[in-house]
Amino acid sequence: MKGRIIITLLTIVFSAWSSVYGQVSIEDAKRAYDEGKYAEAAQMYESIAREKGTSAALLANMGNAYAKAGDYGHAFLCYERSLYLDPSDKTVRSNRAYILSKIEDANKANAKGKKISVVSDEPSFLMRLKHYITHSHTSDTWAIWGGVSFVLLCGCIALYLLCSQVILRKTGFFGAIAMLFLCVVFMSFSFASARACEAHNQGVITGFKVNLLTEPFSSSKPTGTPLERGTKLDILERESGQDGKVEWYKVRLNSELAGWIMASEFEVI
Repeated sequence: MKGRIIITLLTIVFSAWSSVYGQVSIEDAKRAYDEGKYAEAAQMYESIAREKGTSAALLANMGNAYAKAGDYGHAFLCYERSLYLDPSDKTVRSNRAYILSKIEDANKANAKGKKISVVSDEPSFLMRLKHYITHSHTSDTWAIWGGVSFVLLCGCIALYLLCSQVILRKTGFFGAIAMLFLCVVFMSFSFASARACEAHNQGVITGFKVNLLTEPFSSSKPTGTPLERGTKLDILERESGQDGKVEWYKVRLNSELAGWIMASEFEVI
């Protein structure tokens, strides 16, 4: 009986010690980063994300660590995920643009003079507009603007119903129409932004100099030039194995370059 009590007490003490000393803290990761141990800092941030969940700031710091470590693939992935949570962070946008320029330069070098495009297609006006709606602000931000418009709508209706002066009634009437329009627009933007975040229809190459293949088999022929780690691709199809896990993705860089990539060399944003 005493032996069981001692074992139980030791288990409790060990669990408490592990919870206090076994977990990596933000301060540990920052200290490793400041000391120039960038790969170690990146792994610490990964561990914190698994244990406590992610945030825009955590993903930004993780991206910085990966970038300093030379892993542009995971750095770009972290910046993309950070911007999904906080599109207003100009520093992350600037870092992302810098990493993107490095990746595009590397892809052009890999092409070795071949007449093939290794950058994404130039988006149309409608695509740029859609991207602005879904990526310039979070779904919550659009919803807040929708809520403000609804409150103003109620105020305009009250102004129209309760005031006797013609000018105020006209102001309330036309103001209510305008606020109703803005409320519908902002709420539509909110739903569109939420759907874009949940779509998971894009990903980033995390493997080293990956060739897209014509078929979802390792022995298939490559479709073009090798693509650098960090290249962002659109997901067209998914091929799962017998266990239900995705093993292959059919992806697209542009109208000239598309093919299959192994799931182990690709991570969905």
